[in-house]
Amino acid sequence: MRDERTPLLDVVESFFIHRNDLSRATAANYRIAIEQFAKWCGESLGRPAAVSDLEGGTVEAYLYFRRMSVSAQSARSGWVALRSVAKFLADRRIHHDNGDSVLRLVRQPRVKDEPRRALTDDEMWRLLEVSAASEMGSRDKALVWLLLGCGIRRAEAANLRLSDVNVKDRKLHIRAQTSKSVHPRDVTIPMETAKELDEYLDLRDGDTVADAPLFIDRRGQALSGNGIRKLFERLKVRSGIRDLCAHMNRPTWATNFHRSGSGSRFDLMVEGGWTTGRMVERYTKARPIEERRRAPSPFTAPRNARKEKRPVEKWPSQQRSALGDNRTATRANIHAVV
Repeated sequence: MRDERTPLLDVVESFFIHRNDLSRATAANYRIAIEQFAKWCGESLGRPAAVSDLEGGTVEAYLYFRRMSVSAQSARSGWVALRSVAKFLADRRIHHDNGDSVLRLVRQPRVKDEPRRALTDDEMWRLLEVSAASEMGSRDKALVWLLLGCGIRRAEAANLRLSDVNVKDRKLHIRAQTSKSVHPRDVTIPMETAKELDEYLDLRDGDTVADAPLFIDRRGQALSGNGIRKLFERLKVRSGIRDLCAHMNRPTWATNFHRSGSGSRFDLMVEGGWTTGRMVERYTKARPIEERRRAPSPFTAPRNARKEKRPVEKWPSQQRSALGDNRTATRANIHAVV
């Protein structure tokens, strides 16, 4: 029987079975956060963590410890995972407060939202140039072009299969089980990226079945997300971009999508795999000042409207009727006779 005296880690597997809607990355992060809380409880309380330890005072003390010893982001990640476990226990009447979650009053740790920097144009072209100068240059160049041209996440790129790429129709399919949003989507492949992918597929040495991984390592195995991270660590050294990482390609793509007028705000949200417009605002940066100076003046619309409203241009044309001509001629004859 499960009750409040049950060890906390004993109910974790049941929690993940019922939360099968979580992506693999999210489930892995939840598991780490729960195990860290259980470890802290064992060190602080001198006994294994129990279900009853998942209560407001203990959790707030743990979040304070994570915020001070690690980071505020780590504390927030722990809060999200523990709150989800508490709701799971409350729904099953194992550990609850009058039917509600025992952590409903624990406030989310505040985290300073640091801006996600996008690559400048010079940095982007430099990155594309150095990506081809390696033993796996064809693969690395195609991968960088894909991240910059389609804006997909690192894990999504690592889990791509040959059947997910349609170079002819310039369409990339992101499967639900590999996406952080747990929703499938189709992403448009720019022409430049399609050319690089087509060249890479011609040179790719590996299995050609539909379910084979798109990007492979030297041994012919699937390139993992950690492998992509290490690749960008090497590219950081070769390019001289000190803060370069794989995730930086995503805000760069979103910014260039906006700059180039590749679609509407809704199109950007759909192709980026975001469910709210707030993420569009976080990832998309303003255009450079050089481009904004070349844009139309704010007085363009008022000036055009003023031109359209000129009364002389709007007057109807003066048309002379036959009756009016006859009357004018009669008056002229009368005056002549007089």
